Parts: sequence; C-alpha cells; structure tokens
Amino acid sequence: MMSDSAKTPSDAGVPTGVIVPLITPIDENDGVDDEAFRKLIRRCLDAGVHGVFVGGSAGMGPLLLDDQWQRAMEIAREEVDGPQILMGGVIATSTRRAIEQIRLLEQIRFETMVVTPTFYITLEDEAEMLSHFGSCRDATDMEMVVYNIPSCTGSSIPLATIEDVTRRRWTRSFKESSGDRAYFSRVLDIGNRYGAKVLQGHEPDVEWGLSIGAAGIVPVCANYEPETYVSAWLAAKKSDQELLRRIQQRISGIRDVLLMGEKNWISGIMYGMSSLGIGSGTPMEPLQALGEEDRRLIDALETIDVIV
Repeated sequence: MMSDSAKTPSDAGVPTGVIVPLITPIDENDGVDDEAFRKLIRRCLDAGVHGVFVGGSAGMGPLLLDDQWQRAMEIAREEVDGPQILMGGVIATSTRRAIEQIRLLEQIRFETMVVTPTFYITLEDEAEMLSHFGSCRDATDMEMVVYNIPSCTGSSIPLATIEDVTRRRWTRSFKESSGDRAYFSRVLDIGNRYGAKVLQGHEPDVEWGLSIGAAGIVPVCANYEPETYVSAWLAAKKSDQELLRRIQQRISGIRDVLLMGEKNWISGIMYGMSSLGIGSGTPMEPLQALGEEDRRLIDALETIDVIV
C-alpha cells in the first residue's frame, strides 16, 4: 500500500455534472454490440451529459469476459473525443485483478478510473480497504473515483477510510450509491473538509443530493432519458428548487418502471433501451430477459419533452 508521499492524481478534471453509467448492449453471440453501444454513447453525448461511465454495475462490468470488457472500453474511447469525461470501471475480486484492469485502461487512454472495494470475499476492515485503494492509486496517474456500492460489493467503505484516502490525496472524488442519506452527508462533509467532490448515484436522492451540494449525479436511467437528468443538473445550478422537485418526480417515475422495483433492474433498463431501438434487451447470463408482463409495463412508458 502507498505511503502518504506516494504519487497523487493527475491534473485531469474531477467528474462533475451528469455522468451516465452506460449499459453494455449484448449481441446474439454474447459479444458487445458495437453498433448499439456507439448509438447509445452518441445519444447521451448529444443530450448534453458531462461524461459517461463504462463497465460499471449497469454495464455488467464484472460479468463481461476480459475481451468483452476491453472492447467496451475501446469503443467508448473512440466515441468520446470531446470535452466530456470518460470513466472506466475497476470492479474486481482482488487487487491484482483490479490492477490488470487499470493497466488496460491506461493503454486505451482513459482519464479516470472508478474503483470499488473488491467483492465476493467481502472486505471486513479498514486495513483491507486502504491496502486495495492504495495499491490502485500507486498503479497509475489516472484520476481515481472511489465508489461505494454496498448492494453489489457486500461492504460499505468505512468513513474512516473515506477520510484517510481523501486526506492522503489518493482521490478527489467519490461516487456514493448506498442510498443512506446519513452516510452520504458524512462523506460530503469529509469531501468539503479536504476539497473532494461527491457524486450522487442513488436516483431517488437526485433532488436531495444536488440540493445539499453533490457535485454531480450518476443515474442509470439517464441511459433512457438523458435530457431529463441534464435538466435536473441545470435546475440545481440555478437553485430552482420547484423545478428540481418536479424533475425528481419524473425521475422517480422512470426508475420505478424501468428498474422493476430493483427486482430485475439490469434486465429492465436493457429492455427499456431496446424499446428505443438500442440493443437486443438481453442481459448476460445468468441474468434473464424480462417476461411479457414486465415488458408491457416498460412499453407503456412514454418519453416526454424536457421539463422546463
């Protein structure tokens, strides 16, 4: 693990604004659907989002074979060539596997990596967390976003670890997706103390998070209706709380339908995108495609003009 004197993040920009955690469309051969993935990325960029996040939970990053994961990263790098930030998921079962992914991201010329705690063997204490994040920090000069998503990793990053990695300048930003408002507020306090940003990854809390100082949002349903989330960001920048409240109502409505109450959320968002002509709607095994009744619910969801 790195010492306090180890290398600090590069001068690349810290992610802010609307960052879309992209789904990864899969073709009939279980490979990355190049055409659909490019179409999705262009659609999001054209809507005015500030960046995209590839290979995260919504993108089924840990489910992809190594060559599929690499191909998704290569496509994203080819498509994102403007001012938008490009973030690659480093979600692995061990630190060594994480560092292999970091090396590939460097080769593909990513600016930013998003690192979770390791999973399957659940991390239990701060020393393990510090060892993992420190080794990932030491492996590269890329910007590192520390990502807390206990629903997927089985562990929540201790607040003491959040403070430690921020104080040491290993990271300048966090993606927080626990849905625990008290925890989010504490992370935001730590970030404010040390000059780090916090991204809200829990869609029911977009309005709340932006209102208390989140630097941005990372909403999965922005794949489906990116303009709505850009409008939420702009409303927050203008301190228009009434508009932001109305946009949150739309966000919650989209989420309730597409994510199926979280019982089958990846299949839901993938089918939702297929209903817009992007991808087949089929997730990676062992995840199952939606049944007819669930598909009908999504088919009935109509996109709307941006709320103004």
